Amino acid sequence: MELSVILPCFNGAATVAVQLEALTRQHWPGGWEVIVVDNGSTDHSMAIVEQYRDRLPHLRIVPAHKPGTPRLGVPHSYNTGIQAATGEAFVFCEADDEVAEGWLEAMGRALETHEFVLARLDHHKLNPPSLHPLAGNGFQADGLYRHPDEPHYFSGSAAGFGIRRSLYEAIGPLSIDFPIAHDDEYCCRAQAAGYSLHFEPAALVHYRERSTLGDRYRQGRGWGRDTTLMHMARGWTPARHPVPRQLLFMARCLPEGASALVASGLHRPTGQRRLADWVWNFGWSVGKLQALAKANTDAPRKSEGARSGPREASGLHKSP
Repeated sequence: MELSVILPCFNGAATVAVQLEALTRQHWPGGWEVIVVDNGSTDHSMAIVEQYRDRLPHLRIVPAHKPGTPRLGVPHSYNTGIQAATGEAFVFCEADDEVAEGWLEAMGRALETHEFVLARLDHHKLNPPSLHPLAGNGFQADGLYRHPDEPHYFSGSAAGFGIRRSLYEAIGPLSIDFPIAHDDEYCCRAQAAGYSLHFEPAALVHYRERSTLGDRYRQGRGWGRDTTLMHMARGWTPARHPVPRQLLFMARCLPEGASALVASGLHRPTGQRRLADWVWNFGWSVGKLQALAKANTDAPRKSEGARSGPREASGLHKSP
């Protein structure tokens, strides 16, 4: 089975060489290619990629952005890379992560028997202690996230995706309607179509978290917005008075934020980690509020008495 490694990049000069170096240490006996998808980078990241032409098999740079038009985000980049790919299966990686030794072979072996594979994520190597998970090993480190609401679909990060061409052709491209939560939506769509997700612990990806509080807030806000819109697109109806209810929930979160801020300022153990986690999740709540307010304004209210919506998320994601 020939594999196509798809690597989207937008202004990744600070980190992309780490990922490219990691790719030079990968092996797959079935043949493989690397497709870097440039979403209109304005830094020198593509010049860095060019330096690896003799070190990576069949390396190609594919443009995903037309100057003068809006950037469509990472799902569009993945779709663009897949359109240019020749492999029987596609393995995703991102410009600010680092795949571990043996990652590609583990993904390839798993794809020989599974149609949708997700790698294991490590949240420690590329991140300072202040960004390490508060509890456990972090998102997708020991298994896939399971949605708490019916039908309890499993989900994972596109940073660890491996999918067969046949699956992609069957369920279609990644959705650009959810630029941040495209991976969550694709996992749910695949399972709704009857496919199962396989978690492959032998395939390891060192995952880089957003490092500044502002970036974490914006990332969380994007996830809150996208996941709420995705749930509504799948038929979930918010409970009565969703905007006031969400505002009340956010107000109840403020004391924990103040406590985390004080603990961080006093350099108490886990103080910085608590604050980083709180900022992400508060951003998630703001994004959910924005989605609910938009739906409340743009669409007529659906039936009353619907079940409550998805629980507040706690999981760190990113979109390059």
